[in-house]
Amino acid sequence: MRKLSRRQFLWVTGAASATLVAACAPVAPQTPLPVATKGAAQTGAATMIPTQAGGVSTSAGTVPAVDLELALTALQGEANVLPGRPTKVWRYQAEVLQGDPAAVQAVEGSYLGPILRMRKGQKIRVHFRNQLPEQSIVHWHGMMVPDLMDGHPRTAIDPGQTYTYEYEVQNRAGTYWFHPHPHGLTGGQAYRGLAGLMIVSDEEEAAAALPSGAQDLPVVIQDRTFDADNQLVYLNGGGAMGDVDHPICAHRTHRVLCATESVANGD
Repeated sequence: MRKLSRRQFLWVTGAASATLVAACAPVAPQTPLPVATKGAAQTGAATMIPTQAGGVSTSAGTVPAVDLELALTALQGEANVLPGRPTKVWRYQAEVLQGDPAAVQAVEGSYLGPILRMRKGQKIRVHFRNQLPEQSIVHWHGMMVPDLMDGHPRTAIDPGQTYTYEYEVQNRAGTYWFHPHPHGLTGGQAYRGLAGLMIVSDEEEAAAALPSGAQDLPVVIQDRTFDADNQLVYLNGGGAMGDVDHPICAHRTHRVLCATESVANGD
């Protein structure tokens, strides 16, 4: 087995990102938005039709309009991580169905991501489709969301199924992340590449006039081990992800959000 050097790790993970919260946030004291029943959402049986009132009609009734609607898919793929043979990875793909096209930012040169950008107060709808060979579900790490929107292992869906999330962004400005959360499978799925960032903005952050654009640098640092064929080697320690640190670093006129995610630390 072969380990990457520090320089290689920084190159591989590139421009992903994060001020990661160290623990799952508590359930927010809010009323969930109406949404299709679990069965309909999982099987994809609820066909969505726009209504004159601006909402959406489903088999479960009418749900209100949202500010941002996304399609998020987990699937298998390959990435050129090291010279030679491509590495088999799992990754997320996202598409904006409604709302600001800039809400989804692809991370070029990395299998991590994408970065999802949203604002405090926005109403969000995400259709998560599982195209992996095993169960999965998405957990919004650090976000204050209703219980059924949190991506608990009990709501994990089978391959080919879809789960629809709806919630209002209540968090203050910060960098959070999303990752898989199926029971006993979380660590392995995240290790293969299923991880992305959620960057929330608000009026307080805007008033602070912090560096932005090219001077706002999200960085994710991970530890990974590869075999002689450039394939990831996951040392299963029970399905957990290990320690997550979240220092915020500032250097001159740049704002750097540094995150480390380790699967090897005791797990």
